[in-house]
Amino acid sequence: MRYVSTRGSAPELGFADVLLAGLASDGGLYVPAHWPKLQPPRSGASYVDRAVEVMLPFVEPDIDEVTLTHLCREAYGTFRHPAVTPLVQLDHQQWLMELFHGPTLAFKDVALQLVGRLFDHVLAGRAGDDRRSDER
Repeated sequence: MRYVSTRGSAPELGFADVLLAGLASDGGLYVPAHWPKLQPPRSGASYVDRAVEVMLPFVEPDIDEVTLTHLCREAYGTFRHPAVTPLVQLDHQQWLMELFHGPTLAFKDVALQLVGRLFDHVLAGRAGDDRRSDER
């Protein structure tokens, strides 16, 4: 997946570079250059399985499916509820998604438990690349 700036004058980047850059160099936000079509959810898929299905098109080729699955299992394995973000039925037509089962009991855990691991993975890969190029 390639990403472009909402302001249009920053270079197009891949996922790993966007992750590390934050804002685009022109002050814009990076957004996908195109939006992938997602498949309908599989019945009985776990939170981790669905998270990988949804995120994989946005992180490939920088992060492969096996690595993303591992990172998601690590991140969401820290949650106190097996469903990670369970739905609780309030009445006949209303449901509430609980976002407080992460390690800090805050909704931000849903994103940040994974983002930290993504940073670690990308930075470790780049450190390995730097060591390999130093050896040449």
